[in-house]
Amino acid sequence: MNNYNRTKGTDRFQSPHILGAVIMNFPDLFKKLGQRQRPTLGLDIGSHSIKLVEFSESSTDRTVRRIGRALVPPQAIVDGSIKRPDELARVLRALIDNLQPKARYVTTSVAGYSVIIKKINIPYQDKKEIEDNLLFEAEEYIPFEIEDVYIDFYSLGKENRDDSGTEIFLVAAKKDMVNEYANLIQEVGLFPAVVDVEAFALGNAFEAAGTIPTKPVALVDLGAQKTNLNIIGQGTSLFTKDIVFGGMQITEAIQEAAGLGYEAAEKVKIAGDKDLALMKEVAPVCKELCSIWATELKKTIDFYNASSKKTQQPEQIFISGGSASLKGLDRLFSETIGLSVRIFNPLQRFPVAQDIEPGYLSNIAPEMAIATGLALRTVIK
Repeated sequence: MNNYNRTKGTDRFQSPHILGAVIMNFPDLFKKLGQRQRPTLGLDIGSHSIKLVEFSESSTDRTVRRIGRALVPPQAIVDGSIKRPDELARVLRALIDNLQPKARYVTTSVAGYSVIIKKINIPYQDKKEIEDNLLFEAEEYIPFEIEDVYIDFYSLGKENRDDSGTEIFLVAAKKDMVNEYANLIQEVGLFPAVVDVEAFALGNAFEAAGTIPTKPVALVDLGAQKTNLNIIGQGTSLFTKDIVFGGMQITEAIQEAAGLGYEAAEKVKIAGDKDLALMKEVAPVCKELCSIWATELKKTIDFYNASSKKTQQPEQIFISGGSASLKGLDRLFSETIGLSVRIFNPLQRFPVAQDIEPGYLSNIAPEMAIATGLALRTVIK
């Protein structure tokens, strides 16, 4: 977060966290006297809802001070790109006005087709060498014009025993998409501090939630239009991928099967319905889609396992996101993939402000995983 380099027209930012590469930060905001670490407001701006998490200012004894969400208008965000900025700004402004967070600096994240994450080997060891040659190395792997992207990297360590190189995660995001999110945040009177990668924010949330397992795990965040997979082991990311399935598929399937509107279908998806005839129509459709999800997830994990050492293969899955609490989904995933599956609560170890209702927190916690990882970022101010 402290290093900012502009290399041949491409911005590169380096993250201080153990998991993840930060696509963008705005260091000029923090050049003030009396600098110290301050929390940021974690904003997970998704195609279905905006999730907000704020921790207290103490970095040693964090407390959840504010948490909440607001639904996003349909088609306001498509494939990670903001299509209806004015409507989205109204929703975000209302959420901020309702929750009244103290933090004014924001960490948000990006994902989708405009974000590229690749694990590559490069013939450099020194950090300065990697930074100086990153642009040259990136051009081979990024399917965009290099001047149109922000790039960063996260070092995974030495490539092999003869110390000839380093393995890194190369991360790139299109500037126009990153700037859309930064502009949205500024539009509501907040200050964009960091733009992160969703999969890595998920990893940071898991790291902070408790003791990291000694064996690798797969973190799966089920979003509305896509699912983030991050396989981590020994405190570092081993594999990341965005998979094209999400909760919106179930909502649309319910609409078609039962002839319901969008809002009614969402309620049936989340809470079911007392109408047994309606549920008889809906249940098989939901089960079929969830089975497809499980199969796709298994294929992706199997693909990773095929080229990985046994010691780097996940032995447990933690699911989060808006669809994680669908009845029986964890059991279905476990039966299909052959691994233990648990619902991830990113807030389980954090104390909570007294004015946050425990039942509400319990209900929304699994879908706050990425927002929690974002809120864990701090800025020097």
